[in-house]
This record gives sequence, structure tokens and C-alpha cells, in this order.
Amino acid sequence: MSTTKSRAQRKNSVGNPGRILTRLESLRLRFDTASAAEKLRLLRCLHRTAIPSAERLQTCHELLCFLRAYPDNRRILNIVERELRLFGGRVQALIDSTKLTDTGITGTAVEHPFSLELVRLLLQYYRGALEIDWANSDEDDTGNLLGVLPLMVAWQENDIFDNDDNLTAQSFLRRARPKSLHSDLETLVTLLSSADLPPEIQRHLFEQAEIQTRWDLRDSPASRTLARTGSGPLFFQNEPLRPRSKDLRAEILTRPTPLRHLSGRDGLTAVRRINEVLAVRSRELFCVTHANPEEVYLVEPGRGVQIYLFGSKPEVRLPLEANFGAMLVRNGMPIGYGVGACLFDRVEIAINVFPTFRAGESPFIIEQFFKAFYHHFGSRVFVVRSRQMGDGDDEPILAGSFWFYYKLGFRAVRPQIRQLAEREYRRIVQNPSHRSSIAMLRRLSRSDVFFHIDPNQMDSPDELSVANLGYAVTDLIARRYRGDRTAVWYYSTRSLAQTLNLTNVPMWTDAERNGFMRLGPLVAALPALERWSREEKEALGRIIRAKGKPLERQFVLQCNRHPKLKLVLAKLAAKHKGEAGNS
Repeated sequence: MSTTKSRAQRKNSVGNPGRILTRLESLRLRFDTASAAEKLRLLRCLHRTAIPSAERLQTCHELLCFLRAYPDNRRILNIVERELRLFGGRVQALIDSTKLTDTGITGTAVEHPFSLELVRLLLQYYRGALEIDWANSDEDDTGNLLGVLPLMVAWQENDIFDNDDNLTAQSFLRRARPKSLHSDLETLVTLLSSADLPPEIQRHLFEQAEIQTRWDLRDSPASRTLARTGSGPLFFQNEPLRPRSKDLRAEILTRPTPLRHLSGRDGLTAVRRINEVLAVRSRELFCVTHANPEEVYLVEPGRGVQIYLFGSKPEVRLPLEANFGAMLVRNGMPIGYGVGACLFDRVEIAINVFPTFRAGESPFIIEQFFKAFYHHFGSRVFVVRSRQMGDGDDEPILAGSFWFYYKLGFRAVRPQIRQLAEREYRRIVQNPSHRSSIAMLRRLSRSDVFFHIDPNQMDSPDELSVANLGYAVTDLIARRYRGDRTAVWYYSTRSLAQTLNLTNVPMWTDAERNGFMRLGPLVAALPALERWSREEKEALGRIIRAKGKPLERQFVLQCNRHPKLKLVLAKLAAKHKGEAGNS
């Protein structure tokens, strides 16, 4: 036997992976010259050390990803990039790499029931890497798929489904697959697309089929390991992490960072990236899946941070709110996502910094998110729903979301929860070692929280209830149109065109007319519209048309310039309360 050790043996002989990772973890949040030198030494040792444990390998991966987003210097950045590029080899060397399934790490797989729209998007770039997860599906799982296939095939092919008792969904898709397609999944999507069915029906059939998709991430640039986006300047973390602002209002009111509207080409790339970022984590957001490549904005507040904001395609926009998805990036590394739903000067915020990166400069990034909506969308009231506090979801509980927002200045909407929080916070101040119990955090999570830019308006967010406005339309249709919803669309738009002097509606785009049709019943429910001034009517007409224009941000800004519309809608909502008395 040769005395020369194999490469694997040399790796095993270099160091203890547990000790290296433990030491790296202890240095992760320390940014000084000595710590940087020690990180570099440990990373070099790590390069020569095998990691045979899946659990420990995942720990290594998360440490490397954090260091990639928060590098001390160029040398550390380069060695971290090298380790991440080679990480697929480490996964391959594991005895059982299936333990890393659904981690999003290169060399693994994601198994998830993605939506039809997201599958279509991913198939554009990863043909052959996505397939129906037949291996983890039994006859019961694929029975729904077999049941909907007859709606997608040629008429004569229905005899197959009616008469072949041995037919399976897999066998049919294999036989129906042309040579130009790479997978059964791609065959199914092609069948749906060519079936001459409305998009809504295609989406419904795909959901009914309950298809589990398997995405192979071997060497995939979409994997959490290799995904990079943006081209902003790098920021090397050679100073302590920036803490939470002492005064969120003062921070928001500082000079705004410019909002850059990306080109359609760059917008398309950003839409692809955010969908990949979520998909490899088995997540999906409707407003991101249906993001409009023509309405993508970029804010770059510094410190290596980029915030991408995505408007929605006109055909899927909300009735009155305007939904904007977000991708959070630091030094080219996607580190989180968010949503901002605008309704006049209120924005409903949901932000998720991925667990790997939460110990970094999350407060700064989230503050910049608020700042962008204040300066560029006219938001003055920031609302975070109870779910984000942990109401029905333990992840925010474990992440300490309630106290994070509380210390920023957010307060509970429900008075009882606000009082409970005040008492608990006094305990924390009096005894810094006190930690709120899980039970207490669950109690605190049972309320939305809000922050008003005006400190004198922190009693209540005074939200406009979109549910009550929906009831106003229901009541209008029942009372005036005998339940005929087709009639209300026709007559409300016809009447409003006269009242608002909208003489050029036939010249509007299809999206603008569709937006008019959708908003028409609500606007028709407004009392005494004919008595509005000419200026108020003209402004309302511009708002209606803006709902279907390419950039929905213009709709948000125009709504904020029409205080009378908000006031009248609030009165209408108060008269049409939901089943619980207040929605």
C-alpha cells in the first residue's frame, strides 16, 4: 500500500471540523483585524478538512453564506466564494445526502408543490432539472392528476382514459412526450397550455392535480449556495455591525435614497431571481410569482444593501390595495424578502430576513425598507399583521419578532395587548436578565402592530377596512342589481363614464378598461358622486385609469393626493360592517 495519503485522507488529517466550525461561529459577528486574520486561518483549515456529517455540513454552509454577505475583506470574500463553489463536492461525498433535501443547498433537491405559474417560470431556465416527484408519489397522490388529464387531450384520446384500466398518469405523460421536451412535468405544462382553456382554469386544474415537483439543484446557480444577484458596490465589514436606530422616525425622515426604475430587461432578471430565491426555500408569494418585469424598482441605501421592489401585473392586482413584493440583498447575496401592500397612506408590511442572516444588520435593512415606502410611496402608517408577530406561527416567536418591532416603536393595535406589552417591557427594563416566556410571546402576538410617522397619532392606525368595502359592493349588487354581477359591471362603468366625464374610455388599453370594470362597482357605491367638484371628479378618473396602467405606484401616489376619496370610502366602510361587526 502506498504511503502517500489520498486527498480525502489528507483532508481528514488536517483538523476537527467541529472545532473549526465552533470557532468560526464564535468569530462570525466580530469585525476587527485580529478576528479577520483568525477567520482567514480557519477558512484555510476548513478547505483541507472533510465534513462527513450532514448536520455539520449544513452548519458550515450557513456560516459560509453569512460570511459571503458580511465579508471582512477581499481575501475572506474570495476564499468564501471558493468554498461555496466547491460545496457541491462536499455534498456528493456524504454517505446520505438526502438528509439535506429541501435545504436549497447545491447538490441537493427541493420537493414542493409549486404553482403552475412558478413551474412555468422555472422551466424557462431549468429544463430537465424539474420533474414530477414520482418516486415519492403513490397511486392516491397521482389519482387527481389522472382525473384532470382528459380535459387537456385530443377528443379521441379520451378513449384511453375510459378503457385502459392499467393506465397511469406517468405512463401517459411518458408516451405523450415529444422529443423536444425534457420531462413529464414539461409535457404536462405543454398539455395545459395547448388545451385552449382560460388561465384561471389552467391554474385550477394544476392545483387540483396536487403535483409534487422535484427540483434538482446540482450545480444550480439558483441554489442558496451559488445564487448571486445585483451589481452594487461591495461593502467590507471592517467595523462593528450597525445597531438599531435610536429613533426610527428620525431615520425615516432623513434624506431619501433615490428610487431607480429598472429597464424591462433588468426587471425580468430581477423577477427571475426573486422567484428562484423563494422557490429553493420551498416558498412562494403570489405578488412575486406574478411580478411585473416592467415595474421593478431598486433602492441602494449603502452598506452593500440593495432593496428590489416589484409591482404586480395588471391582471392580478388587488381591488383597491397595491401589492409590492421585495427582495433584500447584501453584497450580491439574497438575504430576505418582503411585501408592502399600500392603501392610501397605510402600508401593510411583511419582512422576512432569512435565519442565516438575521444576526447581521437586519435593523438597518428593515429601516431602509420603511424609509423607501415613506419617501417613494407616500406611506405614513406602517402596519404589521399579528401573523408576523407569531400568531399561529412559531417561527416569529422564536425569532423574537414582537420585541424587535416594539423596540423600533411599533405598538399593538388591541389595547389589552398594548397594556400587556407595557407591563412585560417594564419587567425587562427592571431586570435585564428577564426573558419573556414562549407563552407570553404567544399572548403578545395576538394583535397587529403599527407605527405612525406622527407620534401624536399612535393611539390607533385608523385603518380603512377593505373587507367592509367589499360588503358595500355586495349590498349594492343585492339591492340595486338583484344579484346580477354582470349587470353591475356594465351599468356602473357606463354611469361612471358619464358622471366623471370619461369620454375616451374606448381609447384606453385593455388593462386600463379591466381596472375600470373592477373598480366600477365600488366607485358606483359612493354617495352623491355627482356633487363632487370638477377637479375631484377628474382626479378620481385619473385614479381609476391608473389602476390598470403599467406602473401601479402611480395609482398609490394619486390616491394619496385625493383626501376626499379616502374620507368617503371610510364613511362607506363604516356603514357596511362584516359579520363580526367590524372587519
